[in-house]
Amino acid sequence: MGRVALILCSLIGANLIPARGNDGPVVQTKLGALKGASSTANGKHTVIYSYLGVPFAKPPVGPLRLAPPQPTEAWDGVRDATKQPYICLQDKQLYEDMLEKFCMVMELPEVSEDCLYLNIYTPSKPGEFAKLPVMFWIHGGGLFLGSASSDGQVLAAYQNVVVVLIQYRLGLLGFFSTGDEHAPGNYGLLDQVAALQWVQENIHSFGGDPGSVTIFGESAGGVSVSLQILSPLSAGLYRYAIAESGTAAMEAIMTTNPLPVAQSLANASGCDWSSTKKIVDCVMKLTQDDLLKIAKQFFAPPGWIDGMDREEVMSLMPFISPHLTEKWVQELVVNEYLDTTDDRIKVRDAFREMYGDLMFNIPARKVAKYHKGEFTEKENELCRTMMSYWGNFARTGSPNGPGLTPWPEHGTEAEYLGIGLEQKPGKNLKGKHYEFITEILPRIIREKKNGPVVQTKLGALKGAYSTAKGKHTIIYSYLGVPFAKPPVGPLRLAPPQPTEAWDGVRDATKQPYMCIQNMQETMSIFGNLSISVEFPEVSEDCLYLNIYTPAKPSEYANLPVLVWIHGGGFSLGSASIFDGSVLSAYENVVVVLIQYRLGLLGFFSTGDEHAPGNYGLLDQVAALQWVQENIHSFGGDSGSVTIFGESAGGISVSLLLLSPLSAGLFHRAIAESGCALMQGIVKDPLPVAQQAANMSGCDTSSTKMIAECARNWSTEHVLKFSTELMMLQFAVTEDKNFLPKPVEELLHNQEFSKVPLITGVNNDEFGWLLPNVSECYTAGVPVYLYEFQHPPSLLQASRPSFVQSDHADELLFIFGSCFGNSHMKFSAPCTEEEKELCRAMMAYWGNFARTGSPNGPGLTIWPEHGAETEYLAIGLKQKPGKNLKAKRYLFMTEKLPELMRSAQEKQEHTELLCGDTSGREYNPGFWFQRAGTGSSSPGTPHHCTLHVWLNPPTDR
Repeated sequence: MGRVALILCSLIGANLIPARGNDGPVVQTKLGALKGASSTANGKHTVIYSYLGVPFAKPPVGPLRLAPPQPTEAWDGVRDATKQPYICLQDKQLYEDMLEKFCMVMELPEVSEDCLYLNIYTPSKPGEFAKLPVMFWIHGGGLFLGSASSDGQVLAAYQNVVVVLIQYRLGLLGFFSTGDEHAPGNYGLLDQVAALQWVQENIHSFGGDPGSVTIFGESAGGVSVSLQILSPLSAGLYRYAIAESGTAAMEAIMTTNPLPVAQSLANASGCDWSSTKKIVDCVMKLTQDDLLKIAKQFFAPPGWIDGMDREEVMSLMPFISPHLTEKWVQELVVNEYLDTTDDRIKVRDAFREMYGDLMFNIPARKVAKYHKGEFTEKENELCRTMMSYWGNFARTGSPNGPGLTPWPEHGTEAEYLGIGLEQKPGKNLKGKHYEFITEILPRIIREKKNGPVVQTKLGALKGAYSTAKGKHTIIYSYLGVPFAKPPVGPLRLAPPQPTEAWDGVRDATKQPYMCIQNMQETMSIFGNLSISVEFPEVSEDCLYLNIYTPAKPSEYANLPVLVWIHGGGFSLGSASIFDGSVLSAYENVVVVLIQYRLGLLGFFSTGDEHAPGNYGLLDQVAALQWVQENIHSFGGDSGSVTIFGESAGGISVSLLLLSPLSAGLFHRAIAESGCALMQGIVKDPLPVAQQAANMSGCDTSSTKMIAECARNWSTEHVLKFSTELMMLQFAVTEDKNFLPKPVEELLHNQEFSKVPLITGVNNDEFGWLLPNVSECYTAGVPVYLYEFQHPPSLLQASRPSFVQSDHADELLFIFGSCFGNSHMKFSAPCTEEEKELCRAMMAYWGNFARTGSPNGPGLTIWPEHGAETEYLAIGLKQKPGKNLKAKRYLFMTEKLPELMRSAQEKQEHTELLCGDTSGREYNPGFWFQRAGTGSSSPGTPHHCTLHVWLNPPTDR
């Protein structure tokens, strides 16, 4: 709107001076005589003759409502043309409020259906026939506001042109349509054509040249100009065109199906809308008051003074474009413009840019490709410059002229002119957003109609789309993809079996069932941290994985693959807790999140062939085998697979390094806060199996009977072991299959997959983690050690102030939770510093998945772990270091074992707290025990007492 004020320069001409010595000019037209007024503009002595309220069509009332305009009739005598005409029916108060916001003071006439008039401003005397260029103005206002009441005298005076300002029907009366012959619509555009026809026939009487007509308009007026260019009805009625901040490419004003809106309006008016004829008959009978009420009801703008949030932005987007109705598309566009901010003022300002691009800037480029205070003196000069550009264009078809900055013609480099207090030519206007809106977004929407469908060896999968804040990369997600047969019935307590192929297209848009676990404890963990998570149901049928990839279906992009193994003490967790789309988007990798059997179903064992155990670990191997055979269909490189996990997931990673069953199935490994030696590997699981069988009323006379009984337990009974009978811990066993030898022996003999490794801890985890993690290092392969040191601000309200970086805190940053749109909701947003940490950690992990080294451009150098025990301290700032927890490491790995050996020689046995150890064999070391139970629970952070065995029992 400000641009309009500059072009028409109504403020420069605010002190228009009436011409002296006449009673008003009278001009003779084909239809009759018109008496106008004359005046001059500040800075010009040119007299301008104005003729206001000149009719160009019959009043569109009565039977002419919702009908094409009809030619006006001639009149007798001299018609008064010195007063502004009625403005077309609209919400006048809304129009006045809008003008006031743009500091434009204007006395508006009353509203009326009788409004098809135009205003003419000309420097040509009556009867002079000067053949001046004609500039034909079409006002903006969203096709529901506006009028010809702006002043064209200054532009006429400064550029020696005839200026014509027209009115056209607005809102319901201008664009109501049922989409058929009863109300075809576009009456407002037809009014514009009628006004152009009138100009062709009559403008010579005002000194204008009908062969040199330039149509120009802003916003909805610019759209109208663009549409007139496309319409055969206006062909030959003008020579040049200027579309300001609006083109026919603006989707918000176009529709291919107007009937639903017509039905809605009819319904709001109490009309019978059972047929289009009845709708039109009813609308034709509505009073002007009825029409004004509808205008106010359907065209009320929001107030944004206090800012906006992301949800408010998304709620407004369907009104900007018909393609922005689905939530995933809205999130995509919002992320493109709002990046990661949650500040209401910044969100509002970003929305203004987005609105401007979608409504005006981008459509302008698309079309170009095919065809309250006074002004400062500098603004006055800008006003003259813009009028010159526009005037030159009206005269010659080029805006360029003497004394003006050259305006380059728009070509292959998308040239444009930046117009301000100084003019500056440029190239590639709104390049980034232009590409997003014109290429990326339409492609995504086209694909979305059918959903991404990927073909695998086993069958077709239909997935979904997602995006991440700060990235407009589209991520294709496929959820609940089976990698093994459901482990139910005879497959309970058995190694996983390859899944079977399926017919048709399998839906992969919903999270899979979680493996059997104590959901109350799972929810409690997140609830205590004030994290809201939507959990699926639990089921034995749970051997599924989730895939997140930036590769389009069948693209075969050969991207690095990151396979995530969740933690949870081998008794809790799922693939649905974390969302892999952010990591995938930011690092251009395929992310796979797997599930495996937990607790009793995952680790029950009799220690022999009847129930060898380690089924959860075998599930992990099966998932890796599935990845090797199928991940290429998702754009992944089966030759570049990195496994990563935390806590029990980190232990799993470490164990997969040791197992011959997983050899060759991955190429890099990341063990976060977990290592094989942390878990007390059970050599004899039978006592626990016997206790479980005894508590369930099973025959315990043989391992075969125990295993058969366990396979027949109901799901409800299995759940009992996860909830009421948690004192029984089902652990990893030395099964001679997944683990053919004791862990210590495999490590000592270096019988493991020699691949690059990242491992580390958080600085407020339990002190016993570090020495065990250190046992995972070995010479001959690259190892990178870290200590994560930042306590997430979004969790601080749920923790004591003395807690620093706790167990699993780093996962929030590795999975990009600061930029996610997932089901996991936090009580507070990330800080800007945390967003930067988030990017850094994803980059480290992503680089490692690509190259085997976490280092890359823009990152603090992460030294390889070597003789000086180098590591990287990861926090809001990264810092390399040496000898992580050196004093404690020395005590745990040298002094304490020496004390234990010395005490063992004396055959001393000390127990710091009660606990029955009879019948068990343990290696010297530490573990936690839940108070009041007799079960070991490594890594359990609550209700624990410490045991130190200096002479462990060996009676079995």
